[in-house]
Amino acid sequence: MKQYIAYALILGLVWSFVSGNISVLNFMVGSILGLLIVQSLKKLYRPDKDMTFRSIAEHLPKLAVYFAVLLIEITKASVQIARIILSPGMDIRPGIIAVPIRATKDASITAIANTISLTPGTLTIDISDDMTKLYVHAIDVSEPEELKHSIRDKLEKYVLEAFE
Repeated sequence: MKQYIAYALILGLVWSFVSGNISVLNFMVGSILGLLIVQSLKKLYRPDKDMTFRSIAEHLPKLAVYFAVLLIEITKASVQIARIILSPGMDIRPGIIAVPIRATKDASITAIANTISLTPGTLTIDISDDMTKLYVHAIDVSEPEELKHSIRDKLEKYVLEAFE
């Protein structure tokens, strides 16, 4: 329980700085909101382990790599979308593909789905009932195996390292 209070205090501090009103009352409001958030989301992120500062510190480099890869992939996809827009005669084949995933935890599956949706030109539509495939709409699926490979080996790999 002590660790949740520490997280709530950190979120209270963040709340104060983000809101631009650094006062004791604002810090207390942010801390109470932080405690509610931490308590409601604690099972989502590691139900089998206690959250400690050490475990978070160990995951920070992996999260940094994930966000760097995400920014690179967003940039590459944005350039590809810009090429499609600037070349209206370009032959594109939009469609939906099933991408098998290795993630088993809800947080990881959600992170993968959101990462795909954040990348321009792709959108996660659904997940299979057995939670082993994501259905992804892409602006160009002329090479579906390459797209699956890109999602599994570039995006999912880093999501698994950061969130599982």
